[in-house]
Amino acid sequence: MLKKMLLTASVALALTASPMQAAELRYAGTTPALTMDPHATNDFVTTAIFRQVYDSVVGLTLDMELAPALATEWEYLGDNTWRFKLREGVAFHDGTPMTAEDVVFSIMREKDSRFYTALFGGISEAKAVDDLTVDVISTAPDPILPRKMTRMFVMSKAWAEANDSLEIPDLGAEGAEAHSVRNANGTGPMKLISHDPSVETVFERNESYWDEWPGNVDKATYLPIGSAPTRVAALLSGEVDLIVDLPLQDIERVSSTAGFKMEQAPQFLLMQLEMDGTRDVALDTWNKDGTPIESNPFKDVRVRLAIAHAVDAELIVDRVMRGNGRIVGIASVPGFGGYQADLDERWPTDVERAKELLAEAGYGDGFTTQLNCPLERYVNTDDICRAAASMLAQIGIEVRVNGMVWPEFARMLVNGPTSSFHLIGNGSNSFDSQDTFTSTMMTRDADKKEGFFNWALYSNEIVDKVARELPVTFDQEERTKLYREGLAAARDTVSAVYLHQPMITWGMKDGITAPIRSDATLTLQNVVVPE
Repeated sequence: MLKKMLLTASVALALTASPMQAAELRYAGTTPALTMDPHATNDFVTTAIFRQVYDSVVGLTLDMELAPALATEWEYLGDNTWRFKLREGVAFHDGTPMTAEDVVFSIMREKDSRFYTALFGGISEAKAVDDLTVDVISTAPDPILPRKMTRMFVMSKAWAEANDSLEIPDLGAEGAEAHSVRNANGTGPMKLISHDPSVETVFERNESYWDEWPGNVDKATYLPIGSAPTRVAALLSGEVDLIVDLPLQDIERVSSTAGFKMEQAPQFLLMQLEMDGTRDVALDTWNKDGTPIESNPFKDVRVRLAIAHAVDAELIVDRVMRGNGRIVGIASVPGFGGYQADLDERWPTDVERAKELLAEAGYGDGFTTQLNCPLERYVNTDDICRAAASMLAQIGIEVRVNGMVWPEFARMLVNGPTSSFHLIGNGSNSFDSQDTFTSTMMTRDADKKEGFFNWALYSNEIVDKVARELPVTFDQEERTKLYREGLAAARDTVSAVYLHQPMITWGMKDGITAPIRSDATLTLQNVVVPE
């Protein structure tokens, strides 16, 4: 015992004698956080920023595995009920203790967000059993609710009441503003000091944080820098210490510059071209003589398959992405629940077959259409869109690329969707393919709150069946069968033209340690900046 006490004392003395020096980090990305309200959007750039302030009920390790967070344990009780035991001694940034009432308030608030309906719309009730126990009751059994809870962010009920923020602000409305958009009160590792979306977001360390703190950052500033050359210049000039969106064309430049380095990890995302699946008349689509087309070519699976055969994803990865991506053949990626490696085989590039399919569908002379392309939001989107347009020209489809800044692009989808052809990233809020089925591929029905992110208006009976059965199926063998059935049906009917899984590419100063999570979140508590 004496030996153990002396050892403990010597370790404590060593830590006291040479503490890790506190440091400041300035980092930049392509777009600003749309809001600090954690329930108002599921945009992954915004989420990666407000995750610094708001903890989720269930956490994620750096390897994206489930981990205790605000809940330390959970169990399924039967009767559509999951019980979550909460961590003792957690306080909000204003010093008030977090209780089960705050968790219940947050669950009931977030479940009604249109951006989280696919995840939490099945929750009928959340109730506090005691100060540190919450029961979550769903309308049907939910086998992956704990995984979904990695996206359930906890807000102080008292703070929301005091600041007129009980309701979720509508970011799609013109002039929408609320206290929770620019202010925050979470339990996370960082406190929000200020948030000016067009200028900067400033954080400081939460000295009362409940979890370990391997890093040494006590202040952090995030700057949105949309221009790629300007962003790289800011890094190399020392204006910022790290950029979370290093342009692919600048990887070699940064890596070969003394004092800087590049880090990468595969992103939990796939890029795809989405096509209008159900409208009778496609938007922004014309005959070759310039008159509006009176049909919807994208509704015909033969046209969709023709586009899939014509767009060479391998060439896009090699040339546009400079090798920084993985070809995708199904609507899932490695690491997602339900991913099926043997099904992950993309349609072969075959221009002649694509022409045959167009002719069979009655569009042998081709047509003209508009491809809506989000700029800056994903890696090299403008070049991806222009490459796809060039490839489709080979089969008679003339594509007019319409570049749009992200807020404008997002409003077009959320307030409509008013697009028949667009490029977008497809992920999963829960990092499980179940969520992909229920939110992005299930037939869109606003009244039933189904398929909210199905901007393509795609519809398939088999996919709908899988989307309804997976959320109530616990047996893993049966779940695997459903995953396989749904992924195969989506690929065969071309739910979208799958392209690639991009790499997350960060540039930073030498000496900085900044682990990359596959959800593109920079966890500030893990960052070490050299003294």
